[in-house]
Amino acid sequence: MEGEDSSGKLLALATPLVRSKVLGKFLGFNGTPVYLKWEGANPTGTHKDRAALLHARRASELGVRVVTAGTCGNYGVALAYYARVFGLKAVIFAPESYENGRVGEMVKHGADVIFVGGKYEDAVEASVEAAEANGWYDANPGGRNGGLSVEAYSGIAEEIVAELGDAPYAVAVPVGNGTTLAGVYRGFLRMYKEGYATSVPKLIAATTSHANQLASLWLGGKAEPDRVVETWVNEPLVAVRALDAEPALEALRATGGGVYTFEDEEMVEAALLVRAFEGVPALPASASAILALAKLAEREEVEGPLVAVVTGKWRGKLRKQLS
Repeated sequence: MEGEDSSGKLLALATPLVRSKVLGKFLGFNGTPVYLKWEGANPTGTHKDRAALLHARRASELGVRVVTAGTCGNYGVALAYYARVFGLKAVIFAPESYENGRVGEMVKHGADVIFVGGKYEDAVEASVEAAEANGWYDANPGGRNGGLSVEAYSGIAEEIVAELGDAPYAVAVPVGNGTTLAGVYRGFLRMYKEGYATSVPKLIAATTSHANQLASLWLGGKAEPDRVVETWVNEPLVAVRALDAEPALEALRATGGGVYTFEDEEMVEAALLVRAFEGVPALPASASAILALAKLAEREEVEGPLVAVVTGKWRGKLRKQLS
């Protein structure tokens, strides 16, 4: 995935696939090769860079000077970063009641941050309305330009196939809106149809136990706003209305995958283990993908490599737990 900054310098995003040395043994994978697709290697530390880069480039090509999105953290930083790269302005809407631990980075990259009442979905709605009213570029998932985000994340699958030489047995993805999962499925499906992979892997969604619509739909229920418990750990995963739930659910059904949910404490412990055993500073929310692979391995015979999409950099609160 490539783009050019305002000076004409070529940009490219590609992240490493890290073979687990110890973690797989500790979590009981019994010799199965386990890999971490380390999205934290991106400039702002998460997979969100992939979508932000494509949206900023598209806005620049269209001659739109302002990009906007609703976010509770990571995507806002990525969009602010790439807006600046392309000489654009980012206006980020954030739910005022959330942790919003990365707002300072958004401002540092030149973004205007507008706080709104309510939850994440309310911030997205405010952003969409502002885009329509002001002629700004709408970079929100699930909206007018949402398909570009799905395409951006397809690159994760293509890189995994290129590194392994084929598709793995299963890939676990941390999910909020389901956009990344839908994109990863698109990428693997394309690799299979074009003959670069002999199969499409089983896709596994990992998320919070506290209100994620994708998980609720998969488990036969519905997301209940009153059950939302947003914390600094699960913030990227909480979704009363998962904006790309349908394509993500289709990915799960088509590949025989499933959904696993976890409590904050489990995700923090997993992140600490990844840091201690592999030297990879994963955010707890993304460490849920590793836990999901462990659950999968408990329930069925695994017949090939496993990959967890892992993202993020240490936050202050997590650092304190190591001190």
